[in-house]
Amino acid sequence: MGQKNRLLSLPAKMVRCLGREGWNVFFYKLHQKLARTNEYDLWLAQNEKEPQDPSKLVYRPLISVVVPVYNVDTGMLRACIDSVKNQIYDNWELCLVDDCSTDEAVRETLRLYENQEKIKIRYREENGHISRATNDGIAMADGEFIALLDCDDVYSVDALYEVVKLLNEDADYDFIYSDEDKLSEDGTKRRNPFFKPDWSPDTFMSLMYTCHLSVYRKTLLEELGGLRVGLEGSQDYDLVLRVMEKTKRIGHIPKILYHWREREESTANAISAKPYIIEATRKAKLDALERRGAKGHLEYLPDIAMFRVVYEVTGNPKVSIIIPSKDNYDILRQCVTSIREVTRYQNYEIVIVDNGSNEENHARYAELCADMDCKYHYEPMEFNFSQMCNIGARVAEGEYYLFLNDDIKVEGEEWLERMLGHAQQPHTGAVGSKLIYPGTNQIQHVGVVSFAVGPGHAFLRFDDDRNCYWGRNKLEYNYSAVTGACLMIARSKFEEVGGFCEDLPVAYNDVDLCFQLLEKGYYNVVRTDVRLYHYESISRGYDAVSPEKVARQQREMEKLYDRHPQYRGYDPCYNPNLVRNRDDFTLNVLHAKDIAAPEPTTETWSADKRLRYKVEDFLDEEPVKIVGWAFDEETKDFKDVHVVVKDTNGTCYKVAAGHAYRPDIRDAYRKKHLAFAGFEVVFLKQSLPKGTYTVALVCQNAGEDIGTITVE
Repeated sequence: MGQKNRLLSLPAKMVRCLGREGWNVFFYKLHQKLARTNEYDLWLAQNEKEPQDPSKLVYRPLISVVVPVYNVDTGMLRACIDSVKNQIYDNWELCLVDDCSTDEAVRETLRLYENQEKIKIRYREENGHISRATNDGIAMADGEFIALLDCDDVYSVDALYEVVKLLNEDADYDFIYSDEDKLSEDGTKRRNPFFKPDWSPDTFMSLMYTCHLSVYRKTLLEELGGLRVGLEGSQDYDLVLRVMEKTKRIGHIPKILYHWREREESTANAISAKPYIIEATRKAKLDALERRGAKGHLEYLPDIAMFRVVYEVTGNPKVSIIIPSKDNYDILRQCVTSIREVTRYQNYEIVIVDNGSNEENHARYAELCADMDCKYHYEPMEFNFSQMCNIGARVAEGEYYLFLNDDIKVEGEEWLERMLGHAQQPHTGAVGSKLIYPGTNQIQHVGVVSFAVGPGHAFLRFDDDRNCYWGRNKLEYNYSAVTGACLMIARSKFEEVGGFCEDLPVAYNDVDLCFQLLEKGYYNVVRTDVRLYHYESISRGYDAVSPEKVARQQREMEKLYDRHPQYRGYDPCYNPNLVRNRDDFTLNVLHAKDIAAPEPTTETWSADKRLRYKVEDFLDEEPVKIVGWAFDEETKDFKDVHVVVKDTNGTCYKVAAGHAYRPDIRDAYRKKHLAFAGFEVVFLKQSLPKGTYTVALVCQNAGEDIGTITVE
């Protein structure tokens, strides 16, 4: 769709944005939408570096690149072959299999490469389609590993080097995949990058996300019998479905190593270009469920041409719905009533844990629980969500626990059984659901990401009608964590990790539980087909409103990462090439216009605590990048936010800040103009004399030291 057509589709959204957020936000969002097409070019310029030296690799396995060929444009074929010949890693061989092309130009092109070192060519006498041709290439191969390449696609020059580099870090990998992008038909333009998570089995059951580049241990392919004939169109998907049943030694390289050609008839353009793929995908998924002995069925989602896997409940296990609540009668009644009215699965109990409602509400809670046949545990104590959940688990009788906030309203009769069916899978840790703000179509939760700035909800306040980054709000995806507002887990697994950490009484206890499950080898997942309403913070209010709550939240986040240091700034279900401090899954790009050189200044400031701020990212690299939000508490002004760096002699240099859109700060402090209280400071160190510098954040002559940088 062209820029003009995109603009014509915006009026309704424009009106809503103007009414809700004002002109400044409106123009900001319009500018972002128009500029987005250039983001990937900017990302490429900032991130694609000169390849490293492959001579330092100790382990140097032979990699056989297998390319099935059929009636391809000869220019594309030459580009494909040459991309292998140009690899900086030199221990490779190329196995080309012509599947009886009827275009004589294809064979003429292949003959140009006959008798060349490292290149093997086979000409099939009859057309057998891609699975047979690929299997012939595997049979020709002498390599320890097999890398697959389509005859019209292109490897990056360091593709095989990066694979072998990862194998030098861990030689036990059986299957390795990388990130990818699309290449225009004429080969002049790269676009539409796909930055993938590390191995995520539920994500893979939703869609074929590993795709390209794919490298397999040859002995594993031989054990599996190669690609299955009859699954053409989804033969690679079927292969990985079978691979994941044989090995967990799966590695991911978060780099663009494969360029997928966008031809009119190619699935790189759209899966609808080859309708038979839909049927092949359906068969591959059903076969996988049957092989695994998993009870389930598929639901086709026509808007995204994908099949959802719905795991059906095995047996009739009891589910204990555990709801912490205090002095919140009307909301609790709404929650419990909605459960009783809509839930089809009947083997469940409701356990209400009350940490000290007043006398009137205590009586009302008891009456509600009697009327609704709920267990009621009343135990006055200081609020500790973890402790309340653990108490509920001890009182509960179920084989599965569903921890549920009292401000949730359920809908859809299958909501409980869909979560339960998934929770029954052996690999599953915690199961979450999609949560929506009431009276809207805005997302409150479809998964939690461990960003560089700490845990945050993905796609917060996005319209659920949008297709959020490869269907993350439409399909079941693995996330590192799901919210405790609606979290199901097997009792045995809950007890295996010791339940909720009671040293985290308010915040991040759900994330901690999920991290513990990851460390045990389980995978957390969000069922996006379970769509509930969350009246968030009705019970307790926004934590960011009071300085005390902000400080407490920060302490608990530090405690979380002290307990799980491997997840500080890292998330196996989130790609490091995506933005590190926001929930929108956009590219992590530095905008060239914002990169500056520090200028000398004689400015002074006082640390009088008027400055309200949070530094969310501080990278002492070249360039230095500092990200966060800040404003003057007294004046509520944020426009004068900047950074001052000071050397050991007291010489100061000033760096201006660019403002960033932060609707979370606006909403937390209930000040519409604070929508742009976010800041991003990016500057070059090379213009500063060598030495160590203290970095201060300053606004309206109020400031505070936030770190140091070193110029070498």
